[in-house]
Amino acid sequence: MKTSWITMIAASALATTMAFPAMSADMTPELKALAKAADKEGEILVMWSASTMGGPKGAEILQSRMNKLYGTNIKIKWAPGPSMPRMGNRVAMSYGNNLPSPTDVYMGFSRNMATLHKHKLFHSAPWGKYYPGWMDGRVVEQNGTLVRVISVTLGFTYNTKLAPFPPTKVSDFLKPGWKGKVATTPYAAGFEQLASKEVWGGKKTIGFVEEFTNQIAGFMRCSEHERLTSGEFLALVFDCSGDALERAIQKGAPLKRVVPSDAPLVSYFYFGVPKNAAHPNGGKLLAAYAGSKEGQRTVYELTAGDVHTLPGSEIGKEISALEAQYGGKFVNADVAWQLSNKEGNTAQGKAKKIMRKAGKKKK
Repeated sequence: MKTSWITMIAASALATTMAFPAMSADMTPELKALAKAADKEGEILVMWSASTMGGPKGAEILQSRMNKLYGTNIKIKWAPGPSMPRMGNRVAMSYGNNLPSPTDVYMGFSRNMATLHKHKLFHSAPWGKYYPGWMDGRVVEQNGTLVRVISVTLGFTYNTKLAPFPPTKVSDFLKPGWKGKVATTPYAAGFEQLASKEVWGGKKTIGFVEEFTNQIAGFMRCSEHERLTSGEFLALVFDCSGDALERAIQKGAPLKRVVPSDAPLVSYFYFGVPKNAAHPNGGKLLAAYAGSKEGQRTVYELTAGDVHTLPGSEIGKEISALEAQYGGKFVNADVAWQLSNKEGNTAQGKAKKIMRKAGKKKK
């Protein structure tokens, strides 16, 4: 018996319905319009390291859950990228040369975003209309161009089995037991925060760095925790927090992260959608998802981090406990703070030169 055209059409309609789930009824008109436009673009390009947002596997999870929530059928295409500062430079260079951005969503730290601020690289969007009462000033910065994805504290990581003693303060690393056993990043991550007027100030920080160079055994990237586990280095000052460390600890690595009592700051990782993105609506939808209540749960699953200013935040609980323990509020080192942190940024540049010069001498 031949299949009738009516049957074929019905089957086709059913298949289409299954492939493209219906949009949630409680989505705002603005969010529905964004999801429809993003769905039409069909894909989102993301370029970041394998240790960022869960790498390629994380991109698959984001794709599946975002599509389920919004009723879309969008492919998130992950490609390995360089460090966040270098990736930011690539986006800026492509924009300045009227070329497409290599990524539809740039993920960067507050200092990276402050450095890129002068280029005016990112789209603004009505985030508050996508998620009223949620995506407000607690999540959105810089006139709607940046979305907070993760809150991160300034801290260091050490090997609990091999450390000469458990450090609790930054100044502990000047003690003799740490000489020749400490690593730092080649880009002096975190030192601009330490050198801010709210914490140590530039003069004290540079004085510390000049002594600290005697303790440094080498440089490493924040994601290279296996070098701490192996005992090549016994501590990393400062680290970048993040999922790679948490996964290593969960797997039994003898590591511990400390938020020092003498440097209580909280900063952020952000999503920004470049103005030269190939799929700007897709980029905005992914950023909206990452900042949403559902997306924040996924972000925490992938990175062990979320935005501490939002209700139900796991990182918020940790920061509140530390504030009670230390007896004061953490400094909010967002992009606006980074832009105004002239003392810290100047000192960070000097610190990087001092440490690199010392590193070359040791070779």
